[in-house]
Amino acid sequence: MPVYSGTLTVGTTPIQVDGNFNQWSHIHIRNNDQTKSLYIGNGNVSISNGLPLDKLATIDFDLPPNDSFHMVTDSGTVSVSYLRIDH
Repeated sequence: MPVYSGTLTVGTTPIQVDGNFNQWSHIHIRNNDQTKSLYIGNGNVSISNGLPLDKLATIDFDLPPNDSFHMVTDSGTVSVSYLRIDH
């Protein structure tokens, strides 16, 4: 089971996180910002339709093969850390 990790900066334009997945993958996401929320969803994610991830919060979920997810914030930029484990 390969393990991948990284940190990226999310802004007000949706950004794809870690590409498309070729197999089932477990994702652990951490919002490193102390004041701003992130919003998670598909390529059209926005602050009105995304799943909110509050400041300093983490979330885990599984993604099926050939899928991806995106994030956006409502202002400025947010640092995000992720850990992906492929099944």
